[in-house]
Amino acid sequence: MCNRYANRISISELRKLFIEYDIPFSTTSATGNLAPQDNIYPDQDSSVLRTKGNGVELAMLRWGFPPIPGKKPPITNIRNLKSKWWKDVNREWLLEPKHRCLVPFTAFAEPVRNPTWFNIKDHEVAFFAGIWRPWHGERLTEQPGKTRRAREERDWELYAFLTTEANELVKPVHEKAMPVILTDPFEMKEWLAGGEVSLHLQRPYAAEAMITQ
Repeated sequence: MCNRYANRISISELRKLFIEYDIPFSTTSATGNLAPQDNIYPDQDSSVLRTKGNGVELAMLRWGFPPIPGKKPPITNIRNLKSKWWKDVNREWLLEPKHRCLVPFTAFAEPVRNPTWFNIKDHEVAFFAGIWRPWHGERLTEQPGKTRRAREERDWELYAFLTTEANELVKPVHEKAMPVILTDPFEMKEWLAGGEVSLHLQRPYAAEAMITQ
């Protein structure tokens, strides 16, 4: 349930929202005039909000952490926080404030034909609880004048987001999991502040506060 989403919010609307949240907001050269994205899939670039000073900066990162050794797909969703992989091997990325991020979205779905899309009531945009990290290695990237991407080795900035058990609305479509969703500015600030205590935010979003389309 967590490998396709859309972000149709405009930069001006996002900026206005963070003024209301009393969180300083800035963009980069890559996100200052960012167009809405109707379909965002793993191993593609999209926008995330990460800490900058006492506020947040909207930056373009690649979706998917490096795969677990011996496995092929990038890690897009983070579920078992008690595993050695997250508790020990990747503890820095999970807990340090500078590696926390918010992933803006307007709807999410499964990457299938004729999917069920899930939206958040009363919120034009909501946020996945995410983390990001730098990494050097090979990933697919666009090639000038070509329609197919090719593998390129270079420095990357990668993101992924937390998942949790599915609520009663999501469960009939995907019984195992749903993204960790944040809409309360106090919870967003808590997530961005990092630390063990903030992991309590890994819980299902209220089913009655969501709708499908």
